[in-house]
Amino acid sequence: MEISYSELRCKEVVNLNSGVKMGKIIDMIIDANGKNVLGVVVPGVRKIFHTNEDIFIPWRNIIKIGTDVILVKIDLGNVTSVTKSKEMNLGDISSTEEDYL
Repeated sequence: MEISYSELRCKEVVNLNSGVKMGKIIDMIIDANGKNVLGVVVPGVRKIFHTNEDIFIPWRNIIKIGTDVILVKIDLGNVTSVTKSKEMNLGDISSTEEDYL
């Protein structure tokens, strides 16, 4: 399946674990070689005086890309923020999220 970033960013991301709409994709993380998509980034919860960090969703957590939504399975209690993901070795696909929390 081929899909462009501009097509992906127009789709709503929905978490299957909680049924929560997480927003639309705001960024995509690609490995240094440009060969593998490591994950996508959705906005964190926005409040009037407090902004949570954006949320990194590993590609392996994307269950289905539909015509207008992207279904993901992720535990919102153990999400990885983009700031934490910069500290990770994202090129090591064999590592799990729990290794970095």
